[in-house]
Amino acid sequence: MKQPELGGYIAHLRKEQGLTQEELVELCNINVRTIQRIEAGDVTPRNYTIKNILRALGSSFEDLINERPQYKTTDQVTKSTPLYSKHALIIGVIGIIYILISIPFAYVEVSAAVGGMRLWSPFFYGTMATMYSFFLTFFYVGFVWSLKIKSWLLKVCTIIFLVLEILSTAASLIWYKSDMIIFWPTPMKGVEFIVFQCIYAVSLIILSIPFVLIRKQFDGVYKYLGLTLAISGISHLTIILFPVGILGSLLFDIMLVTLILKTYQESKVISTVQ
Repeated sequence: MKQPELGGYIAHLRKEQGLTQEELVELCNINVRTIQRIEAGDVTPRNYTIKNILRALGSSFEDLINERPQYKTTDQVTKSTPLYSKHALIIGVIGIIYILISIPFAYVEVSAAVGGMRLWSPFFYGTMATMYSFFLTFFYVGFVWSLKIKSWLLKVCTIIFLVLEILSTAASLIWYKSDMIIFWPTPMKGVEFIVFQCIYAVSLIILSIPFVLIRKQFDGVYKYLGLTLAISGISHLTIILFPVGILGSLLFDIMLVTLILKTYQESKVISTVQ
């Protein structure tokens, strides 16, 4: 086994034994700095040193060859995510709640704007609108300010997006509570829908710009966060393709939540390795 997997494996065994690096040093009589560099994957030790460490941890070369486990070092795990993990779980939970609220809320908004139907009472609609705005704000602010990537453009665009979305939700609430939803002539029922779709589309396109610019800072499918959001915004802007836009923005939010929870899981791996 080569580095850095070897270092990750040794760190895993040590942690499994409940040993600190200093206690391992006492068992195998190797300098603590050497242990640290081996576990971090910075150096490849000699076979004698590996054998000595494995013996102290109740393992052997045979176990190493036969199992060939794949363990990441602390440095590898830390570099694999662009997020700080301190509040990842809390932000992830907030994101899940936000998504669960946004799905029925969007459906009720479309039904009211296009069909003139009040599926919820004005009071319940107002409650859900308030909760939607609250969790939306904390989710996006929590995500953006937890990024290791320093992008003032992303923060500014996030604030613009939140302001437009909250103002749009407030205006929609006022309209929903009014009699216009029922008594407007049929050709006019879609006017409110078109206006709010355009505002939402512009906010999504604005937010997509910094995600496109910093896409190389993300790994895997997360590189396409900006593209997903841009397609969603353009779809909303066409009005007729708004279902595609809804799915796109939902996919974007799910990807963000997944990235955040992935960060939380990897932070647990780090605590195991250390």
